[in-house]
Amino acid sequence: MRSIARWVVSRLRRYRPDRNPLRRRSDRIEAALVVAALAAVLLAVWPAAMIARTMYDGGVRAERVGPGARQLVEATVIQDPSAVQANGRGLLLTSPARWTLPSGEVREGMVPVALLLRDGPANARLWVDAEGRPAAAPPQRAETVTRAWLAAFGVVSAAAVLAWAGFALGRHRLDRRRYREWEAAWAAADRRWRRHHI
Repeated sequence: MRSIARWVVSRLRRYRPDRNPLRRRSDRIEAALVVAALAAVLLAVWPAAMIARTMYDGGVRAERVGPGARQLVEATVIQDPSAVQANGRGLLLTSPARWTLPSGEVREGMVPVALLLRDGPANARLWVDAEGRPAAAPPQRAETVTRAWLAAFGVVSAAAVLAWAGFALGRHRLDRRRYREWEAAWAAADRRWRRHHI
């Protein structure tokens, strides 16, 4: 822990604005790049919060059950499942089934086996949407919260990666400039020293 604190203090000293005559222009530009990178990451928090809120609200809407939303109904499996082609992405096991909506209407169709909650060989339960079509089970609150946090983390992480990449590129260019300046300074010093020794 002490080494991390030492590292943070050294970075603060390195990039703090001051009137140190030994600080080169490139050092000041590098400090400005650090401030810009940190500002970019901090500014990304607002869009991340907005995206997380949108994801959370959508998840809460998807969690709703009851009239006008998803409902769990009784279903009867008519025959054993069979494999069908699913949008060219492989085989999907489906089974013909009959289910009764809360309104009393009876529907029949092919239902993906993954959506059937089996209670026995022929008896099952099935989630249906507001239109009475088979649907996936509603997400749990923990899943909704997790998705919202992951969305926010993704946005902030992307901003941090882009900010770090921009800083790294800027620093690389500044380092190349510093090396040229050092070489020119050493060459000038070498010429002066040779003159004094002759």
